[in-house]
Amino acid sequence: MGGMDRLGRIGARARGIPAATLMRRAFIIIALCALVACAGGGGKTPVINKSPYRVIPAATKALPGDSLYSVAWRFGLDYQKIAKWNHLKRPYAIQPGQVIRLRQHAASAPAKPPAAAVSVSVAAPAKALAKSPAKLPGTWQWPAQGKLTGKYAPATGSNGIQITGAEGSAIQATAAGQVVYAGEGLRGYGKLIIVKHSPRFLSAYAHNRDILVKEGQAIKSGQQIARMGSSGAQTTMLHFEIREDGKPVDPLKYLK
Repeated sequence: MGGMDRLGRIGARARGIPAATLMRRAFIIIALCALVACAGGGGKTPVINKSPYRVIPAATKALPGDSLYSVAWRFGLDYQKIAKWNHLKRPYAIQPGQVIRLRQHAASAPAKPPAAAVSVSVAAPAKALAKSPAKLPGTWQWPAQGKLTGKYAPATGSNGIQITGAEGSAIQATAAGQVVYAGEGLRGYGKLIIVKHSPRFLSAYAHNRDILVKEGQAIKSGQQIARMGSSGAQTTMLHFEIREDGKPVDPLKYLK
């Protein structure tokens, strides 16, 4: 250490910098290096992916209380496609523990016998038909009375709107349809109701205190289906969504 001190003092005098100043700078550099090393050795900061375009697994297992519609809702898929991929017929009954495919697999198709070698003329491939415009199920009514406190913002994880109101106030069906899910098996939704209005349109009512309808029940537009609450939420509110072909859309474009 005595030799290093002498060299430091000689170098400092040669550059005109006091030795004490050099020592302070050295300690600062050493401390910064230690902090960087500690930061690099720790675990990564967890990142919550709120994007609706998350990676979808090839398959999932149905949970107790699940319906095909709740599985489709969970992953943002069209229930009709899931039914087709899993060879399900109406009313699309599934059982807890059943493996549900969430993608179309070519290998799952039954093997066909080899075709006989014949000479045929091959027609040009037909162009895919454009999907017909979605037919709206009449007029969409507001599902609850209260204050609009949250708007549709999928980039931040909100696939619908939020309406705050009085505890126990009426939640009404936005349009006529059939209840296809009523339960609390979807994480983050609390007590949830999903209503099918047409083959392409569904609506959802989340965080209810009480559910007043059952799965399979036909309901009218404006009929009370639940009471407002805070199940799965930190405040009394209704989280309301509309989905077209399994994808969230802005409810404010439909409500009158």
